[in-house]
Amino acid sequence: MLDLNRLRILRAVVASRSVSETARRLGYRPSTVSQHLHTLEKEVGFPLIERVGRGIVPTAAAVELAAASSDVLNAMAQLNATARDLREGSVARLVIGSFASAAYAWMPSITRTLRSEFPGLTLELTIVDMPAGADGTVDLEVRSEFPYETPRTPAGYRRKIIGVDDYLVALPPDHELAHRDTIYMAELGNQDWVEYDFRDDISSDIIKHACGAAGISPRHVARAEDHVTGLAFVAAGIGIAVVPALVASWSGFDVTYVPLLNPTPQRRVVALLKDTVRTNPAARRTVDLLSEYGTRISGLRPREFPIRW
Repeated sequence: MLDLNRLRILRAVVASRSVSETARRLGYRPSTVSQHLHTLEKEVGFPLIERVGRGIVPTAAAVELAAASSDVLNAMAQLNATARDLREGSVARLVIGSFASAAYAWMPSITRTLRSEFPGLTLELTIVDMPAGADGTVDLEVRSEFPYETPRTPAGYRRKIIGVDDYLVALPPDHELAHRDTIYMAELGNQDWVEYDFRDDISSDIIKHACGAAGISPRHVARAEDHVTGLAFVAAGIGIAVVPALVASWSGFDVTYVPLLNPTPQRRVVALLKDTVRTNPAARRTVDLLSEYGTRISGLRPREFPIRW
């Protein structure tokens, strides 16, 4: 019988295509991840990864095995959740995964509402940086997508569009462009840039796509692993950053936010609801609350953004 934890590690490696990144996400040492992969290769009898330069590439067989393991991992996650609920005597439990800015901007208020309407609810919130449905432990997931690519819904989930989040340019308050109502992307070509979250592949690609459309190539002078550090760099006058509007809604830094035009970078925000909880009243209410917030961000137009958020 194949070890379920090793299959879970394989799925994470296939998704990230990196042993070190998988180790960071799952809380292991890289050597431990490599050892589990090596052991799994012995169990299945075929290679799972190939080394290319200093990196790795999953074999075609590894990709197929990872995909085929989805159902059994989801079933085991559900079984573990049921066992824990029975052990702890929980009358209701909902696990929500979200990308960071939506978690900061929306989840405190949503959680307060849910606790008021469902007093017996046990709510768990986690910041998601794995592909949707990767380990089956999340009941409801809030994710961002490329607006110019065909959306994909993972097996076992249903997808609902929440809204569209425009990107703004974050500037030091004394910046020469800080007084403007709007700024064209092309005007940022000669600026010093701060990459506010270089681990967020979706945001990085959205910004890269917009820069390409505007004919500019960002000159990054600093890179940060998270929103908070990136905006702190901007506030310190190190450079400008292009960030989602949701980030601006909770940031407390002394930073000026100005809408971008020609093009306006955007990300699509969606909710993925697990099939096993689609009749759960708390889960359905959460989707409704998310939709209300999504309508608000989608309804904003450039002229409605204040110079100081």
